[in-house]
Amino acid sequence: MDMLYKPGEIAEEIGVTQDTVYRSYLPAGLPHTRDPKGNVWIHGPAFVAWARQTISQRRAKRFGLPEGHAWCMKCNRPVQLKNPRVKIVNRYLELLQAPCSGCGRTINRARARQAGQS
Repeated sequence: MDMLYKPGEIAEEIGVTQDTVYRSYLPAGLPHTRDPKGNVWIHGPAFVAWARQTISQRRAKRFGLPEGHAWCMKCNRPVQLKNPRVKIVNRYLELLQAPCSGCGRTINRARARQAGQS
């Protein structure tokens, strides 16, 4: 609606905590105003426009890993899977596991289970 909201009201509407609004959204550039008492007010349509723009920017920055690669959490970089072994998780999912070429830790890449395997 075209009105001003308190951060707690916005948080309740979108299902996050008030701290999330103060600690994440405001520093990230959420348009807001402060009254003479220092209270934060957020204009409803401006919030919606900002949220849509922010979400679309984050989606545009995402990219998938090439086939045969996985992310090493210790090295914090993509690593090629060399001779991966397949670990079946359930009837729909399997993991490709191989040691990282940089640090030697086991890295995993999930994929849809290949048809015809038992």
